[in-house]
Amino acid sequence: MDRAQFHLSIPAADLDATQRWYGEGLGCSIGRRSPHALILDLGGHQLVAQRTDPASLGPEQRGIYPRHFGLVFPELAAWQGLLERAQAAGLRFGGEPRIRFAGELLEHHTFFLIDPAGNWLEFKHYRHAEAVLAGQAFNQVGDPR
Repeated sequence: MDRAQFHLSIPAADLDATQRWYGEGLGCSIGRRSPHALILDLGGHQLVAQRTDPASLGPEQRGIYPRHFGLVFPELAAWQGLLERAQAAGLRFGGEPRIRFAGELLEHHTFFLIDPAGNWLEFKHYRHAEAVLAGQAFNQVGDPR
């Protein structure tokens, strides 16, 4: 499964706004589009925005839990580049960019964005690449709620 691509389907109340946000804002390539869905390339992975009645979205999620998705960048410069692009595009941030677990194996740079449908995205760069999936001896995952 090392070469498998990830696929995720997300709600989108407005496909035009979603296409602008992901395409112009994040720099995602735009794939196929129908009246009901839009395919986006998010870091080489298939993200499908499904047109959803705004009334069915429910209340907007407050904070990063219970649900978010995103990308882990192997290079700090790429993470920084996306951060600067998002800031220049005026995208909505879910808090300030920061460093989590500073000085530990799990140290990583992170920022959160909120798309037009209220989906939360996280973008990370780990100081130590082995911390992305390893570190089973650690019991730290995320922030205390």
